[in-house]
Amino acid sequence: MKHELLVPVGNFPSLIAAINAGADAVYLGGKKFGARAFADNFSSQELAEATKLCHLYGVKIYVTVNTLVYDNEIDSVLNYVKYLHQIGVDALIMQDVGLIHLVHETFPNLEIHASTQMHNHSAESLKFLEDLGIKRVVFARELSLDYINNINTPLEKEVFIHGSLCISYSGQCLFSSQILNRSGNRGECAGMCRLPYELYEDNQKIATSGSYLLSPKDLCTVNDFAKLMASNVKCFKIEGRMKSPEYVYMVTKIYKNLMEKYENGEEVLVDTQDFETLKAIFNREYTKGFLFNDDDLMNYEAPNHLGIAIGKVTSVTKKQIKIHLTHDLKQFEGIRFKESHKGLTVNFLYDEHNKLINFAPSGSNIYLDNFLNLNSLDTVFLTNPLLTIPKEIIKKIPIELTFKAYPNSKIKLTVSDYENTLTMESTDLVEFAQKAPLTEERIKLSLKKVGNTPFIIDNINVDITDNIFIPIGVINELRRELLEKLKQTREEKKSPYLLKEYKPHYKEITLTPSISVLAKTKEQIKALQELNVENIIVINKNLMDDNFIYRIPRDNLNHEYKYSHLLTTDYASLIKYPHNRGDYFLNITNHYTLDYLSRYAHTLTISTECTLDNLKNLMANYHHNVNVEVYIYGSLELMLMKYCPLKKIINKDKICHVCINNHHYYLKDRNNALYKLENNPLTHSTTILNTHKTDLIDQIPYLKSIGINNYRLELLDETYSETKKLIERVKKYL
Repeated sequence: MKHELLVPVGNFPSLIAAINAGADAVYLGGKKFGARAFADNFSSQELAEATKLCHLYGVKIYVTVNTLVYDNEIDSVLNYVKYLHQIGVDALIMQDVGLIHLVHETFPNLEIHASTQMHNHSAESLKFLEDLGIKRVVFARELSLDYINNINTPLEKEVFIHGSLCISYSGQCLFSSQILNRSGNRGECAGMCRLPYELYEDNQKIATSGSYLLSPKDLCTVNDFAKLMASNVKCFKIEGRMKSPEYVYMVTKIYKNLMEKYENGEEVLVDTQDFETLKAIFNREYTKGFLFNDDDLMNYEAPNHLGIAIGKVTSVTKKQIKIHLTHDLKQFEGIRFKESHKGLTVNFLYDEHNKLINFAPSGSNIYLDNFLNLNSLDTVFLTNPLLTIPKEIIKKIPIELTFKAYPNSKIKLTVSDYENTLTMESTDLVEFAQKAPLTEERIKLSLKKVGNTPFIIDNINVDITDNIFIPIGVINELRRELLEKLKQTREEKKSPYLLKEYKPHYKEITLTPSISVLAKTKEQIKALQELNVENIIVINKNLMDDNFIYRIPRDNLNHEYKYSHLLTTDYASLIKYPHNRGDYFLNITNHYTLDYLSRYAHTLTISTECTLDNLKNLMANYHHNVNVEVYIYGSLELMLMKYCPLKKIINKDKICHVCINNHHYYLKDRNNALYKLENNPLTHSTTILNTHKTDLIDQIPYLKSIGINNYRLELLDETYSETKKLIERVKKYL
């Protein structure tokens, strides 16, 4: 299997850096419908230029269309996808189930990869993707390499190997969308995990080593890369569409070098100097992540780029800062003073004689102007090294030329790039030489002149007879035309464009109005039963009754459930246990997703990221083929993490007891809002609940008017009497 190194590019300079550093493929986004809305991204014209450039240099190009979309956006995104198919991109990276189905049916020749935002974490979820028409799966970052290796699937496997990590399961985070109205599923994540929090047990603050309790380190797998190369994973993906071209260049170069070492049978070790440079460009400290079962995931001290330590402040005056260097420093590099949280660009660098210099070696003492009003003996970190990377494409494409010429025949010049073979013939016939015949050396000299083209000569074959005459200008012209034709052939490489009419598959059913309520205590269940609430949902097996609905955990992998009624929460459980209910974690935001998933469930809950206007548009296109449910009350689950702060901070990795000791645990943010933590003692996963309760009960008349007759409530700590009042409020409108 040929492995692929997939590199992030947020703009054209990063694209050039990726190509020069040896990327096999790049992924990038347009101005809309991509999960990095705040990257520079590419205009439509730039996408066309990028596609030609990538194909010219043998690099595949994947475009992210990996956001959830609403009904009023479908026409726009479909036209965008049509354009991407026509310009020849190699694949789309997508998240929205309905849109994937629509695109696959409409453009069957367009390859689709399942974004990690689809929560791809089990064999069953891959079967769902296979049925959907997916070619490649980007696995959830919570899975180990061993686990991924053991999944049997015809889909190509892709994993993240380097870069920033989300602490939440991707596609399962509503923190940013619910608190700041910036949806991570829409490319607008505000990075709530990078903010400071305090940990509380009941009303008591718990001391922690830092404030950034949800901020993971960066993933780095250079020291285990040989294991990745030996796996059945095809594609190794680097994170970083928001990163600099220098970052893209260095990280690509390092991993490409490791790939080549493995392929050549060499020891797979990273160069020490390159690794130091990479850390200086960007790191939050490194972890091997879940990929290699490294549970040292978090950096509680800082959420941002740390750089590398390069020295110590030895004295400070109002005018100058004296630093003893343990690492080289160049003028115009960026540094940070760790304890003071201050930084600067080294515009003026002085030696011990107060002379301006542009370089200071390790071991020397240097001075900087104290514009920061620094007053402490800080540790100094390099955070922005001065790197020189090529601004233009320097990569060359090896070619082989074959020249044939015989008297009274046309010249044949053939070029091969080891993928394409093209031949051109001269207009005129070859003549006998009247005076000096043309030599093989003279022909090769002419053919070697590839000039400013993207090609480099790998080999030249010349097949001629003695005593022939050909004007050198004819050979030069043939060479120029043939290389231009090869350039165009490479640039225009694409799958055949094919457009089909989309034919939806649905059937009308008898709709059943209902109220469903998730209960967490016996008192709540008692109140619900007294008010004849038919659909009672539980997550605690100890509360389970044959008539209740059991909600399947979202981090369920291969567990079996024998209950008669289930609430499925991911695509794996949806197809494993059909004809049940589907939860709002399935991210349904348009009627195409609703229609597609209706084949698996009799009731589907719409995404909580849909506004009332979004719901109205969805229901206007709804085909009455499934019961549509809307979440109207509760403390919404904001984030699901395969990480337990209680285990790491309180228990210090010892045997757990904290989450079953009847205490309540919270995270407190900068605005004093408290977010309750719910923990699973079996998996050490944690759910963060919203501090604000959703309450759309009074919107039921409007919801009924647009055709919605199924309503979900989720209880947390409501008492028996509070539960009764809630249900009575709902029933008042029914």
